[in-house]
Amino acid sequence: MKHILFFISFLLFQMPFGFSQKKGIHFSKKEWNQVLQTAAKENKLIFLDAYTSWCQPCKRMDKQVFPQKMIGDFFNKKFINVKMNMEEGIGKNLQKKYDIFFYPTFLFLTADGTVVHRNAGFLSAPKLLDLGKTALNPDNRLSAFETRYTKGERSPAFLKKYTEVRKAAMDGTHGAIAEDYLATQEDWLSKDNVKFIFKYVDNTDSKLFDYMVEHRTDFQKIMGQSKVSGKIENLIYQKIYDEKGNASLDELDRLFKKVYAPQQAEKASMRFKLNYFLEKKSSEKYAKTAVNYYKKFPPRDPSELSDVAYNFYELDVSNRKMMKKALKWTKKAVKKSPSFYNYETLAAVYFKLGKKRKAIKAAKKAINLAKKAKEDYSETQQLLDKIRQS
Repeated sequence: MKHILFFISFLLFQMPFGFSQKKGIHFSKKEWNQVLQTAAKENKLIFLDAYTSWCQPCKRMDKQVFPQKMIGDFFNKKFINVKMNMEEGIGKNLQKKYDIFFYPTFLFLTADGTVVHRNAGFLSAPKLLDLGKTALNPDNRLSAFETRYTKGERSPAFLKKYTEVRKAAMDGTHGAIAEDYLATQEDWLSKDNVKFIFKYVDNTDSKLFDYMVEHRTDFQKIMGQSKVSGKIENLIYQKIYDEKGNASLDELDRLFKKVYAPQQAEKASMRFKLNYFLEKKSSEKYAKTAVNYYKKFPPRDPSELSDVAYNFYELDVSNRKMMKKALKWTKKAVKKSPSFYNYETLAAVYFKLGKKRKAIKAAKKAINLAKKAKEDYSETQQLLDKIRQS
């Protein structure tokens, strides 16, 4: 009897695990060539989840979407499902072959490896289900649009829809289709076309970008000034940064000159470089840029100069001439606003210049002001201790 009870308990313990395993998508563990053979044998499309180990939306798909029963019921029945890391093994080859740049990317392929539909980015369960159904529909999937386009179809309605489908594929090819659509339009500044351009422009070297910049005022009336400015700047930053987070500053200057009036372009470029050099901890470049920037564009509030002067200290700027400039800024800020923070910066700059007595005096003044204002002065106390011990 005990053995029977133990066996029943064992089954009950195992059931939830077994059921949970069957609920979601079953991803094949076979080699890629075997997956293709299975697809051919069963006359099914392949659903490929192209992911990377660092992709957060990919992990969300794994936890929130793929395990759902309705997704498993549909995809397990209709497709041969496979997951593949695009940075390992055969995944590297597929990434190049299918121009996969965004993750996750979902490919639907025939048994010979031909893509019939694709999409990218996190999708909710209902949207993933719709995607799967679209992939199974020969008239609505991406390959159908490609065929119609190749055969010469160029009606505005078709091109507009094809742009949408191509954009969802996230393979960087929708821009040409968008331009084809606009070529059918007499008025690019109609409300619908402005919204169309704003939605699909994604390249600073495109006709759509040039047109948006040239007609910025018209776009701002429809989309709003902050949205248009944000869109332009985001596209510029997207263009200048490489995969390692390094920016092409020459390209930045070129693009800012393209989108802004000369003085505004210079100011925006120098401001960007200030933040960039600070982020990269390039002390001498930061200091030189700061001196040039504030010489051309003096701030209304001297406390801004005090903040920059403190950055000189934290970045350990070695150029004494630059540090004396920082001292001049800080004294001006203290005179205008004798605050705790400005005196703290004054102490740090004096310390960097080797003026120990003046640094101690300024640090004590900062601490006294902080006490009166009931502000945290622990970092200033650490600075004072450091000065005394030097």
